[in-house]
Amino acid sequence: MISRRSIDLMLDLIENRVACMQVIDREDHRQLAIMTQARRELLALRAGATAALRRAEGPVRHEPAQVAAA
Repeated sequence: MISRRSIDLMLDLIENRVACMQVIDREDHRQLAIMTQARRELLALRAGATAALRRAEGPVRHEPAQVAAA
């Protein structure tokens, strides 16, 4: 299983590369499409990992607020 930290790192790398790209020809456009798809897949993995982690932790229990005795 890939860690959330690794997913975040790969997302940053893809976003940086896309930001620096100058799409001039068909090959550049193809590379942009590949990176855009990879970004979508990584975002889906990150969302799935977060949901799985929440399920594994179980339901959140809220402790009742303690009222100070007056």
